[in-house]
Amino acid sequence: MLNYEDLGQRLRLAREQTGMSQAEAAVALGITPAALSQYEKGKRRVEALLLEALSKLYGVPISYFFSHEVLIADWEAGLRSMSKDFSSTGKAGISYLINKIRILEELYLLNETSFPNSPHPPFAALKEEKLSDYEVAEYAQKARRHFDLGIAPILNFRCFLEAQEYKIFAVPLGTDKDDLSGFFFLHPQLGPIVAFNENQAYSRHPFTLAHELAHGLYHYNRPTILCRASDFRFLEQFAERFASYFLIPQEALYERLRFLCVKTVATSEEIVHLARYFGVSFAAMKHRLERERRLNADSSVFNEVKPVNLAKTLGYRPHRAEFGVRPWPLEERLPRIFLELVNRALQQKKISLRCAAEMLGISDIEMEERFYFTEGEEVDMFINIYD
Repeated sequence: MLNYEDLGQRLRLAREQTGMSQAEAAVALGITPAALSQYEKGKRRVEALLLEALSKLYGVPISYFFSHEVLIADWEAGLRSMSKDFSSTGKAGISYLINKIRILEELYLLNETSFPNSPHPPFAALKEEKLSDYEVAEYAQKARRHFDLGIAPILNFRCFLEAQEYKIFAVPLGTDKDDLSGFFFLHPQLGPIVAFNENQAYSRHPFTLAHELAHGLYHYNRPTILCRASDFRFLEQFAERFASYFLIPQEALYERLRFLCVKTVATSEEIVHLARYFGVSFAAMKHRLERERRLNADSSVFNEVKPVNLAKTLGYRPHRAEFGVRPWPLEERLPRIFLELVNRALQQKKISLRCAAEMLGISDIEMEERFYFTEGEEVDMFINIYD
């Protein structure tokens, strides 16, 4: 017979591990703090749907609530600890990430796939110190030479990072200006992991990923590195400028300006053309032009510009997410290897369709739409995952 007091204790422990207060958790669940308190004291029966919601919110499997063992990996404890001062959205986002990382670990084991070898750092770790723009640009160029990129734009930065064995997760971390834009840490088995804030503007993400790459290349000897726009530590200043020089090499910028037959930029349209060419946001492009002294207009002139709408009028095809469409497709939220391993487990009938849907965080109906059906029978093939 189920002991509701024991269950309540596990519910409380799971909540406390996220750093959430009863009030924050209750708001996220759509119940009153008093009701949550009763659940945690074992004075109220916990329905299955609520248990599932608690599992997702706290980033733990449902089985956690019925176990007496508390085994928390060091990487998880580190993430839990750093999130204590986050907003309720940020805490829930960390729990979501922890759950997805656990599932990815499980998928490697389920498919009997070897964990990736930790990449050997190509460069010596840097000290946290102030560096000139010239020095940062040299480090960015050094990295580009290492990856044999020349000066060409990187059209899909996420794919580029995943080719370097980075695991990329889109995580809801909040919309306030002080909320995280992303963070980087080394997982003991999965290697470098980057999480970026999916609540922030879609066009900002390539820059955030390049920022995290700077930490992966030059600050890998540190624990989890949190990144905020309001953070002015030297290592954050380095990563911010590195991202700009890595995504927009100076030689490539000057070459593109010559192609556009301009020495300095004076119009919103010119900034949009450059931003689309280099795959960065309007704001990132404008800021770079200012640093290069190639912006021939007061920066405030561009404050009212709507870059996505302008890009559309200029003949570009903005991504649906740039207009605020949510949710993003799975391919934009989870690492490619995550989807591949789910697909492989399905093909080998190691998991059910429903289990796959739960792992991916989608509905059964959406999961079924990713499959072909022939005369009512499922065909073991994902569709649209790699389009």
